[in-house]
Amino acid sequence: MSRIKTLVLAGGIGMSSLLAAGCSSKDPAELVRQRAVERWDLLAGKHAVKAYDYLSPGYRSTHTLEQYVAFIATARMQWKSAKVDSVQCEPDVCTAKLTVVAILPGAIMQRPSDMEYPAPVVEKWVRSDGQWFFLPDSKIDAKSVADQAASAAAPTAAPASDQAKDVASPAAAGADSKDGRKQ
Repeated sequence: MSRIKTLVLAGGIGMSSLLAAGCSSKDPAELVRQRAVERWDLLAGKHAVKAYDYLSPGYRSTHTLEQYVAFIATARMQWKSAKVDSVQCEPDVCTAKLTVVAILPGAIMQRPSDMEYPAPVVEKWVRSDGQWFFLPDSKIDAKSVADQAASAAAPTAAPASDQAKDVASPAAAGADSKDGRKQ
């Protein structure tokens, strides 16, 4: 009886190894595409705690979960959806270009109703210990997104530059090095 258990256990370990090897050989661009959509779905669903796990280990070493959740909670826009347009990869870094649909409150835009706005977003993803993680980049300018939305909303509306300081992008949290640590 113990020989059967040993054979079953060995077979299970063998199958697990094959499955793990199959997953790790998956196209990096496809893995990043999947993780980017998952992260934005979490943000759209107001699950910042779970979205934190998608951030690079370096970023997480310099920004606590509480800081990240507070940062996301201060966003005056709400994210609705994201679509990955393209992903370009090098060995340990991928660049994903997405279109993120945000809902901007009418009060920010000096409009009577909320407005949906599709915005282009470029994200860096880095591989660490075989897994892909989002590396926030300070080059994404939430102000320009708000200004573009303001001009699209109403050409006579006041510039949103003052309000844009209050509009937060989860990608604009400011890490500059490859591993997500501030320099």
